[in-house]
Amino acid sequence: MENLNITAPLADVWRLLRDTQRFAGLVPGVEQIVRIEPSEKEAYRVRVTEKVGPFKVTMKLEVTIDEILDFSRLCAAVKGGDGMGLSRATGPIRVDLNPSETGTSMVLTVNIEILGKLAALGAPVVRRRVNELFGVFAQRFAAEFEVVQS
Repeated sequence: MENLNITAPLADVWRLLRDTQRFAGLVPGVEQIVRIEPSEKEAYRVRVTEKVGPFKVTMKLEVTIDEILDFSRLCAAVKGGDGMGLSRATGPIRVDLNPSETGTSMVLTVNIEILGKLAALGAPVVRRRVNELFGVFAQRFAAEFEVVQS
């Protein structure tokens, strides 16, 4: 679980969260995102490439939106893997938004299970890389709301 305090109104943060292409552009490693049509639920095909330890892995993931509570919560399920079947990822992601004194509090809960080749690196290596990537995402997300003074 990661916490991010954003100096922007809740409605603005929600609008970015629901702008799929713009939001995906802030997530490190995302190369492509395409809406799956038709689909019973809102769903996307996502291609992600990232280097973890000595491995560079490209995964093709399906992200399905499971729950939307406007201006409050968004939940999604992730599943997929690399093209050779050596690494897989599966699990839920949840984003909770709440108004705060300085703008908006965002809590990101990611419980993605990594299996296969990447899991062989061990939890500390994978966790360290996930923390690095969240830091990059947090900086990019916050920068979307910075006002440039001229």
